[in-house]
Amino acid sequence: MLAGSIVHDEVERTLKTLRYGRNADQERSRENVIKNFKLSWSQSKNKDWKESPKWKTNLFEHYYDQKPSDEDLIRIRDLMVNSMDGFFASDSYRFIQTMSDSQWLAIEDLDSFEVHGAKLWVKLDFAIRHGERVYIYDWKTGKVVKENEVQLAVYAIYAKQKWDIDLKRIRLFDVYLNQQIPIKVKPTDRLIRSANEFIQTSIDSMKELLTDEDNNKTEIDLFPVVSEDRESYPCTYCSFQTVCYD
Repeated sequence: MLAGSIVHDEVERTLKTLRYGRNADQERSRENVIKNFKLSWSQSKNKDWKESPKWKTNLFEHYYDQKPSDEDLIRIRDLMVNSMDGFFASDSYRFIQTMSDSQWLAIEDLDSFEVHGAKLWVKLDFAIRHGERVYIYDWKTGKVVKENEVQLAVYAIYAKQKWDIDLKRIRLFDVYLNQQIPIKVKPTDRLIRSANEFIQTSIDSMKELLTDEDNNKTEIDLFPVVSEDRESYPCTYCSFQTVCYD
């Protein structure tokens, strides 16, 4: 999670460097991701977040005393560096370099839109307009996962509302930086329908657990602690273990 966030931040910084007419430096980006990871790791390890929880990193591994091995840390370093190398080598980056900043639509901008009577928040990694088309990019540092297509479909629904563009003119890309694999996803009627159904189901599931829907309130008793068969649940990676365990 931390590695992915750091890579996203560095890709954003790199693109904004281009936007302001300066040259991006690949070696500097490699150094930046390592430096920022070490800084965040130190903040978490030293519990700096207790003084400034909004601005300092608090990692799951330190909070729950799960120390990664040296080999794990090396893999994380290599993942970040390889992902930045993959970004600089990508067709997506070369394409973006040919565009003027007036064509940019979004870069890590938090926004919202309405679906099924609910407000959904989105944060597109990058979007650009080229001619009559809109290109949306989602940078990935993990493995190729087909389910990520639904996320892009949600972005397409947002783009249709935000920029009043026909779905047929939207180009979606999952760019897997570490493997240097760009996957083009077509916003077909079937995929958009699947995304809408996913959103509706998620909203309905959450509302079912509310005791006062108008005021968005619930009761803790509706969320029982798992008492048996913990092997069937992802308890090891749950961020709310302190609520469940003595």
